[in-house]
Amino acid sequence: MKTLLPLAFLAMTTSIALADEDAASNLNAVNDRFNEAAAAHDAEGLIELYADDTLWIAQGAPVTQGLEGPRQLFEFVTANKGNVTHTIDHLFVSEDATLAVMIGSVDAVIESQGMDATGTYLFVLEPEDDGWEIVTDMWHQHAQQ
Repeated sequence: MKTLLPLAFLAMTTSIALADEDAASNLNAVNDRFNEAAAAHDAEGLIELYADDTLWIAQGAPVTQGLEGPRQLFEFVTANKGNVTHTIDHLFVSEDATLAVMIGSVDAVIESQGMDATGTYLFVLEPEDDGWEIVTDMWHQHAQQ
């Protein structure tokens, strides 16, 4: 019995570590899909990453819920052939892998609008049937220097 307890603990911690690695891999894939859709100027591909009731928190604007905020932004960016990329600076996954927070940097260049901006984004994500979806998106554009 004494040897079974450490073995059970080892098996449990190994499965948690594997689940964390799997979640991190899947969350990195969300970021890759974001960047791929942005590079392809695919507004619908970007919007598909979001839950239908997403909280949208844009700098200097009231918080909204739903897809109208992301749709307006991504349709503007893609219609103007903007180049937007996200990088992941911090990724946190709950122990039970039911919630994740992704914080990173965003670079956005829309030459036709004279825009060359950097900022910070924060996503809260939840798992869904075929991966993770963004349930909260908060972003801040840095002041130009």
